[in-house]
Amino acid sequence: MRRHFWLDDEAWAAIELHLPRKQPGARRVDDRRIISGILHVLKAGCRWQDCPAILPLTADNVAHFTMAGPLMDAAGRARCLIADKGYDANALRKRLHAKGAEAIIPGRSNRKVPIDYDEVRYKGRWRIEAAFCRLKDFRRIATRYDKLAQNFLSAVALATLVAFLGLNESQP
Repeated sequence: MRRHFWLDDEAWAAIELHLPRKQPGARRVDDRRIISGILHVLKAGCRWQDCPAILPLTADNVAHFTMAGPLMDAAGRARCLIADKGYDANALRKRLHAKGAEAIIPGRSNRKVPIDYDEVRYKGRWRIEAAFCRLKDFRRIATRYDKLAQNFLSAVALATLVAFLGLNESQP
């Protein structure tokens, strides 16, 4: 039987070095097939059991703003946060200031006191939006099917590899 994989030999060689080894649990199966199946599910947005037979696998939505603080904590030190008006909140601005980071966030129109922000740097936010648009090509990420944050983060990491490192995206 001919094997079909999402990643060509060169891309697989780059990823394989970073896979965990000697993990407890069930006996490992073909890692390349599993990663190909995961990438297929991410791109197609299908359920695990709807994967093609060649890629057999076993089978939280949270508002962006409510996760901004915990994400900043997990990210570590940052010089600034460039975000849209949806992130305009005094609590977030205070948190950024306490961490020594600049808030490049325009104020909402209903603010009584206008907010000053670096408009020149804010114009570069399109790059962030373009990156998210590219990741949304992976339907499972766009619709946030994964319920666990760790699984979603792993899916985003794999999609980022494929989307931004020029890895082969031919489907099996």
